[in-house]
Amino acid sequence: MQTIEKTTSQLFAEQRKQRRVIIERLNDGEPIIGPNDRWWEDGVTFNSAALYLNRSPENDKIIAGLIGEELLLDERVADGVAVLHYRARPRKDTGYQFNRSFIGLAVMTPNLELIYRHPEPVLSPSDNMEDPDYLGVEDPRITQIDGVFYAVYCGFNPLNENIPDVTTCLARSTDLRNWEKLGMAHGDINHVANKDAVLFPDAVEGQYLMLHRPSTLDIQRKVIYFASSDSPTGYWQDRGKILGASTNDSYANSWIGAGSVPIALGDKRYLIIYHTGHSNDLRDRLYHLDAAIFNFQDFSPRSHKVSVECTVNELMMPETDVEIHAPYEDSVGNVVFSCGTYEYGDYIYIVYGGGDTYILGARILKQALLDDLADAKILADSLL
Repeated sequence: MQTIEKTTSQLFAEQRKQRRVIIERLNDGEPIIGPNDRWWEDGVTFNSAALYLNRSPENDKIIAGLIGEELLLDERVADGVAVLHYRARPRKDTGYQFNRSFIGLAVMTPNLELIYRHPEPVLSPSDNMEDPDYLGVEDPRITQIDGVFYAVYCGFNPLNENIPDVTTCLARSTDLRNWEKLGMAHGDINHVANKDAVLFPDAVEGQYLMLHRPSTLDIQRKVIYFASSDSPTGYWQDRGKILGASTNDSYANSWIGAGSVPIALGDKRYLIIYHTGHSNDLRDRLYHLDAAIFNFQDFSPRSHKVSVECTVNELMMPETDVEIHAPYEDSVGNVVFSCGTYEYGDYIYIVYGGGDTYILGARILKQALLDDLADAKILADSLL
């Protein structure tokens, strides 16, 4: 009897069928935020950070500043709100070489129903041609650390020959509406083009941690790295690679990048939801979401050790019309891409960009995902 060797894609497809976790797309799979007639966001809206704020005296001040005092009495916010900072681009940006990216702000119920969408961007490209974000503030991830919100975003400026085209930049806020730009993150992480950066929610052994993704001409070298620092705004020292990309039989190239803010599991372990990209050429691409558990139990300021306990590949694939197709001329289809997740109830909510054009929402049962990751670890251990 002839044995037929299964391809990687076939194995991943079989693993998806056996999983306990189910992706539940919200709003019937339709966008929760899309382009509108405001000039700065009439092209695309995608790749949003996401934070859940429960009701508390401290958070109520922030929520009131975002939606107004009168809406604090609205039953839709009785259990808190989800705050989305999303990337938006105009269809035409007269006077600029590229259509720049802005950061908009929307406040939603925890189940991702819109309450209020701010009419103006809260973060905009710089007016100074020398600044790293002159032509765009892109793909924000927002982490609350010690009562301060830190936005890590990709600054885009290919016109300044003294810096890389894309750099990891920081901003901070105490109210999620007014932001102070801090410029490029200090340290060696910006010695080359760098993006897909995100801060961990707490320090480990006195060190703050950041995932980042150096971008080189060699697409196969785009893997998740991590860096550490004495403070969120301090000098970020690159500590090396953590995780590389899984391959796909239908594509020649594969790469990887960090997604949303890591979710603390205790014992210095973190749930990571990240993206993997594949391509044959500029237009023929696939982006999907994956999950992993990173373990920092052996990490110290001297050893910098981190391990990947397990991974679940192809956690979420493009399936719906808005995820597969890209109606905007600069967009790329066949994409799900997340910069924001949060926990609410028994679920992890995933806010993601679909088809590089819309913002959508989904949720998964947290325990089911952890069970699938535990199964993946048992399988991986059995193969050692």
